[in-house]
Amino acid sequence: MTSLQIKPYTLEDDEGQKFQSLGALVLTKAGFERTDGAFTVLEIMAPAGFATSLNIRYADDVALFVLDGRLTLYWGDEKQEAAAGSDFFQPRGTPYGFRVTGERPARVLYLTTSGGLDHFLRERARAPRERDVDAMAARYKIEILGPLPE
Repeated sequence: MTSLQIKPYTLEDDEGQKFQSLGALVLTKAGFERTDGAFTVLEIMAPAGFATSLNIRYADDVALFVLDGRLTLYWGDEKQEAAAGSDFFQPRGTPYGFRVTGERPARVLYLTTSGGLDHFLRERARAPRERDVDAMAARYKIEILGPLPE
């Protein structure tokens, strides 16, 4: 059920809350507060060579749309290349991650079906010690398995 407090809004191309997380610039287009926790939409601008961890999201599904650049997407035991215009859907409960490939940065539109990823990424960027990350991720129902395979 949607809260009656949610109001329609629009953002221009570069509008939204910006922050750095693990070497990528993240622009929050629809965060937890604006969607009453229903979903999160982020625009992620990542340099060549950037890679997420291999992780499992237990509470939500992920949809990813490559706006610019190239990615290698990993899910389960599979991997696939994705160029600008490609989209990817990752159901909850399956290990996944992505790496920016090629010499150019990538720009990705990233949607999760519950809100809060924006909070996790900001908190993750401020984590003082790597060993604190697993407990923090668990609060968001995320399991970090380690680095992506080569």
